[in-house]
Order: sequence, then structure tokens, then C-alpha cells
Amino acid sequence: MKKISLALSLAAGAFAFAQSSPIIIQNYSTYDAAGRFRTAPAGGAAGPYMYAAPNTPYGMYTIPAGGATQYDSFSTTGTATFPIVKWYVTDYTNPANNGSYAYNHPFISTVMNSVNEWTSFHFFIQDPVTGVSDEYKLGDPTIDPAFSNSITGSISSADWFTITTPSGPTTYMQIF
Repeated sequence: MKKISLALSLAAGAFAFAQSSPIIIQNYSTYDAAGRFRTAPAGGAAGPYMYAAPNTPYGMYTIPAGGATQYDSFSTTGTATFPIVKWYVTDYTNPANNGSYAYNHPFISTVMNSVNEWTSFHFFIQDPVTGVSDEYKLGDPTIDPAFSNSITGSISSADWFTITTPSGPTTYMQIF
């Protein structure tokens, strides 16, 4: 009986801190959004975080003008419209975990899916004609207070929010 209780407690704990929602990214602007897309532990807890590797053909993680994609989990990002085929992991609590991992590596699907949430996108948008640009630190401020969930720049604006329905939460990142 104790083993069953322990197993159920562990499963409940993992579920409580597991990646809780897909993310839908929509770039309605006429400019590419290029930067660093990140995940981190919920509530700003210490632990491993990940950055998305550049998506082809871009030199950094990019959602092109007019582009949209959905990531259901970290371990399925390689199959999305704008695939993330590699994650760069940094773990100050256990440096042995540091390194790059394929999106479908067991470490991503078992460990990172259970401890991280979609956190932020630190990106730039630039008008190629005028050179005017906006820099955004967009994300969930409850996970990382250095990021804001709604920002208006000189040539664009962006929002990060989560909608919860009976089927569960979905996180959105929208650029206008």
C-alpha cells in the first residue's frame, strides 16, 4: 500500500509541475521576429532551462512575417511548421545536463517536459527599408520577472497570454 501511495504521489507531483500547455505563436506583423525562445521551470524555480536552436533557414530562432506555428510539447517541436529540432539546455543545479539535445531525445521528453514551461521570447523586429527596429522581452513574468506579457514598440506590438478552457490551458504569443 505504501508503494502505491508513493507512486501516486510522485505521479501527481510530476503532473503538477509538468509542461501544462501547448503554445501557439502568430506573427501578424510584416516583419520577421528573430531572437531567443526559452523555456524554464514554473514559478521561477531553480533548475534547467532551454533555448531553441535556430530554425532553418534562419541564423537564430525566427518566426517569419505572417508566420504561425504551434508546439504541443518540447519533445514534438521538430514536427511543427517552424521546427525546433534541437534544444540547448543549461542547468546550474546539475551541470552534467548542460548541452544540446535533439527535440525527441529522452532527456527532453522525460525530464524537461516534466519540469519546464514556455517562458519567453527575447526578439527583434526590424523594418528593412527604414532600419527602425523594436526589441522585445516578451514572456510570462511569473516565471521570469525580466519579461513582460504585453509590449508596444515603434513599429509593432506583442502579447503573451494563456487561455484556459475545459480541455486545458493554451499559451499564445502574438505579434502585430
